[in-house]
Amino acid sequence: MSRAASVLALALVLFGCRSAPVQWTRVGVDDPRPAALSAGLRTLAEQRTGLRASGRVRSEGPAASGFGKQLLLVERPARLRIEVLGPLAQRVMVLATDGETYALYRAEQGGLERGVVHPGVLDEAVGLPLTPAAAAGLLLAAPQPPPDAPARSFETDDGGVSLQWADQTFDFDRAGRLVGLNFHPNGEALLTARWSEWRDVAESAFPHRLELELSEPPQRWQLDYREVELNPRLVPGLFELPAHTGGP
Repeated sequence: MSRAASVLALALVLFGCRSAPVQWTRVGVDDPRPAALSAGLRTLAEQRTGLRASGRVRSEGPAASGFGKQLLLVERPARLRIEVLGPLAQRVMVLATDGETYALYRAEQGGLERGVVHPGVLDEAVGLPLTPAAAAGLLLAAPQPPPDAPARSFETDDGGVSLQWADQTFDFDRAGRLVGLNFHPNGEALLTARWSEWRDVAESAFPHRLELELSEPPQRWQLDYREVELNPRLVPGLFELPAHTGGP
């Protein structure tokens, strides 16, 4: 991909599919919002440590599209359990990781795949080019921003603020809620996350819709949470799979 095409693709991901592009202007150096938004997100990431949830996921892509029910367990920094259920509530796929090792069950294959967590484990299991820690941040709607100061800060004409680091851009609405995250390593548009449908959970505003869009290969997921419990007590054994994992 040429540099011009790469920049154009990145711009489309950053602005989203809108009928009229949002105009961005640089935030002044004395504007307190970028520092406050970054600090607030770090605090939220420290406070929101876990999740137990169920939901319905819709996927769209060139290979296949469909609907499914998911059960999710998340615990920072990188513990995940993702179960995909079929129409009869049977387990179609289960991925469990404690951040160091993982186990993967697929109904059509039978048996378990086990191994040491590597950068591409989620890509191989569910098609997401993310580390377990990064996926945990997205599912919790509270990713940890990079430790250094953002290179650039922008204000949109709808009152939002975007904080841009070298490989990530965080989008906040005018109320200060994180509504978007764009991964663009080396200037290449990779993955876009969008949060919406905010509802109170344990006196905390939590988005009940997460949309993920992968640039290459093109793929889109929409997860609508049904039941959400924040910071539940989760025993370590939940992030392991016994040898008998299978259908109901």
